[in-house]
Amino acid sequence: MERLLLYVHFNKFNFISGHVLYQLKNIRPLYSRVVFISNSQLPADVKTSLSTQQLVDDILERENIGFDFAAWRDGMKAVGFDQLAQFDSVTLMNDTCFGPLWDLEPIYKKFENDEEVDFWGMTNYRKDKDFNEHIQSYYLSFKKKVLESKVFQEFWQGVQDFTNVQDVIDNYETKVTTNFLEAGFCYKTVFHTIHEDTTGMLYPDFSYYNPTAILRHKVPFIKVKTISHNQGIMPYIFNEIEKTSQYPLDLIINHMSMIDRPDFPYLLSRKYLKNSKLSEDFSKKVAVHLHVFYVDLLEEFLDAFRSFHFDFDLWITTDLDKKKSEIQKVLIKCGYTANVVVTGNVGRDVFPMLRLKDELSQYDYVGHFHTKKSKEADFWAGESWRHELIDMLVKPANLILANMENNSKIGITIADIPTFFRYNRIVVAWNEALISPEMNKLWERMGATKEIDFEKLNTFIMSYGTFVWFKYDALSPLFNLDLKEDEIPSEPLPQNSVLHAIERLLIYIAWDQKYDFRISQNTILLTPFIDNKQLNNREDLQPHTYVDFDYLGGIKGAMKYIFIGPARAVKYILKKSVNKYLKRNE
Repeated sequence: MERLLLYVHFNKFNFISGHVLYQLKNIRPLYSRVVFISNSQLPADVKTSLSTQQLVDDILERENIGFDFAAWRDGMKAVGFDQLAQFDSVTLMNDTCFGPLWDLEPIYKKFENDEEVDFWGMTNYRKDKDFNEHIQSYYLSFKKKVLESKVFQEFWQGVQDFTNVQDVIDNYETKVTTNFLEAGFCYKTVFHTIHEDTTGMLYPDFSYYNPTAILRHKVPFIKVKTISHNQGIMPYIFNEIEKTSQYPLDLIINHMSMIDRPDFPYLLSRKYLKNSKLSEDFSKKVAVHLHVFYVDLLEEFLDAFRSFHFDFDLWITTDLDKKKSEIQKVLIKCGYTANVVVTGNVGRDVFPMLRLKDELSQYDYVGHFHTKKSKEADFWAGESWRHELIDMLVKPANLILANMENNSKIGITIADIPTFFRYNRIVVAWNEALISPEMNKLWERMGATKEIDFEKLNTFIMSYGTFVWFKYDALSPLFNLDLKEDEIPSEPLPQNSVLHAIERLLIYIAWDQKYDFRISQNTILLTPFIDNKQLNNREDLQPHTYVDFDYLGGIKGAMKYIFIGPARAVKYILKKSVNKYLKRNE
C-alpha cells in the first residue's frame, strides 16, 4: 500500500520532544512518504537528524498560523493536490498525543479491508448542542475513493488561516466529517464513542475527559492535554500503560515536565531513579566538589567516595588556610589527591562552588556535597540529614550517573526528603512564602525563558542541603549569575537569604534549560500517616522543630515563634537580655 503521512508539529519552545521522535520512528514503516510540517522554527541539526535517520522524507517549516488545518493544507500543496490520489491513503496527524501504545498496522489492515470505510480516525465526538458528530482531528485517514473526489480538494483548498482556534473547530474540525458524510462517504473509528456512557463527563469528549476508556478500547494514542487535565488519576493510567504496553513512560514524564511545571504531584512518583548499571566504557569527565567546613567529617565522605566505579577529580573548598593544611593531612592518610582551594567563610557551600565556575565547567557531571551539620536545629537534624544525604546521593553515585547517561533529558538528581523534615513540620508554605520573592528576583536576573511565579507556589521541590548531582549545562545560568560576596548576608543567615533561594531553585533552573530531574529514594521508609498527621495539625501553621533564634533574627525572630514554644522563646529572650545588661555594666 502506498500511504502518505502529513505530520504536523508545534512546540512553543522550538524543540522536538522525545515522544515525537519515538512516534515517527515507530510509525514510519507504515508510510511510503512522510511530510513533516513544523509550525515551529527548528534548529538546523534537528532537521538534519530527521532526514539522516530517514524518519521523514520532506520537511516544511511555516509560520504558526491557521493551526493544524492550515498546516495540512500547506502540506498537500507541497505534495501537489493532483498527486494526492496517487496514494492509497493520506493520513493527517499531529504531535498532540503520545503513542503509539500498540501496533498501528492491524488497525490499518482492518480499515483498508473494510469496504464500508472511506475515511477513519481514532475517536469521535457525538452530536450535541455545540457540535455535530465528527472524528477528532488529531488522527484522520482518507482512502483513495475520498482522495479522488472533488469535495476533498475543494474542502482543503478552501482552508483559511484562522487566528481563533474556535473558528478552526467550527469550520474545519467538525465539518471535515459532515462534509464527507453529506457527500456519501462513510467513516469508522477505533473507539466509537457515540453511545458510550458519559456519566461524570463535562462533555462527551472521551479523548480528553476519559483516558480510562481510551485505554480500555485500545486506542493507540493518548492526548497530551488529557494528561494535565486528569492529574488525579494519572498515576493509575501510567500503571495501566506500563502493564499493557511497551511504550516508554519516560517520554510522557519528560515532555509533561518540559511543557508544564516539572513538580506536579502526579509526575513525582515516576521521578525516582531506575535500576541501571553504569556501562563499563563510561568515560565522561566527572568532578566532585566537597566543601569542608567541618574537617572532622571529611573522612566520612572520603570513605563514601570509595564506592564510585568511575574516575573523578576531587575539588575541595574550605574557609581557612589552617583547615587546608588539616585537609591535606587527611587526604594523605586516606590515599586521596584533591585540588584544595581556600574560598573564605562566605556563602556556606554554595558560593564556594560558584567560585569554581571555570574549573567545573570543564566537566560533564558534577557532584556537589558539604560536611553538613546543623546550627539552626537540634543535633539530630544535622546528623540524620547528613547521613541520609550521603546514603541517597554519594553512595549510589554509580546508579545516579547511569540514569543520567541513559536519559539525556535528566540534568539533575536530588535526594528525597530527609526523615527529619517528615517527623518535624519545617518546610511549609508559611516559611516558603518568605523565600519565594528572592527566587523570583534570581529567576529574572538569570534571564530564564520559562514563565513561573514562585510566590504562587506553596512549596518547592528542592535539593535539601544543596546536595546534588548535575550536568553543568543544566545549571549554567546559576554559574553565570556572577553572584558577589556582598550579596550574601552575613551569618547568621536570615530564612529568606539568597542561599535558601538557590537551594530551592536548582531543579527549576534545569527545567528552564530543557532538562528534567530525578530523585534518589530514601531507604528509610516512613509511613505516609506521619505526613498526614503533620500536615493536618491544626494547632498552628508554623514550623515545629528545635530552633536556635540566633539564626532566625535574634529577639525579633524569637518573638515570632513565641506562639509555637512560649517557654523556649521566653527563656531565650531573658537570657539575651541578662547578657546585654551584664555587658552594659561591665
